[in-house]
Amino acid sequence: MAWFTTWTVLPHEPLQKVSPKLWWVEGTMPDGKTKRKMTLVRLRDGSLVVHNAVALSEPEMKELEAFGTPAYIVVPGAHHRQDARIWKDRYPAAKVIAPAGVKKRVAQAVPVELDYRDAPQDDAVKFAYFDGCKQKEGYIELRDTEGTTLVVNDIVFNLPKFGGPMGFILAPTGQPSLPRAIRWLTVSDRPALREHVERLAAIPDLKRVVLSHGKNLESDPGAELRVARATI
Repeated sequence: MAWFTTWTVLPHEPLQKVSPKLWWVEGTMPDGKTKRKMTLVRLRDGSLVVHNAVALSEPEMKELEAFGTPAYIVVPGAHHRQDARIWKDRYPAAKVIAPAGVKKRVAQAVPVELDYRDAPQDDAVKFAYFDGCKQKEGYIELRDTEGTTLVVNDIVFNLPKFGGPMGFILAPTGQPSLPRAIRWLTVSDRPALREHVERLAAIPDLKRVVLSHGKNLESDPGAELRVARATI
């Protein structure tokens, strides 16, 4: 199934309330094994940017709504459409954002109103594209008193080591990396992407990198990003 048409809650962890501007929650896909992460970024006006939307149970949805009003639903890649339509149905006033390079594929599931060039910006939150990816992948940069947080999608995974066909497709696993399949499907200019990732790794106050798949980069995010950069 490419996307849900009714509110469907799969197993998920509790909401992680990281800061006054940043929450996230990790859940599973229908196969019960693949993990995905939804990130919530609170704008200065109190509204929420919902990156990689995941349907939660009603108690957690009430917590989320108390944190802020979902105003933007970010579908960060062509393979991240599963819950987009049901979120738009639940919050019809929210605007759907997708990278320009995957807009047509996302629009098969839900109308897309904005891309990363005209997404909401304030003095603490901005959207940007990764160089060398034909506007298929981008990120959110959040600055607050803790430092800088980057919210990325499929340019960096951080999965446990595993083998088999999926291990080959997503290799190298067991470390922060750009998976082989994403490199094949998304990257058009590897030197440009490597240079961009290096610039992000060099951000002086980089606090964390929040990932859609796998453990966030938090112990030494700059160094961990450089590990991923070496796989591009």
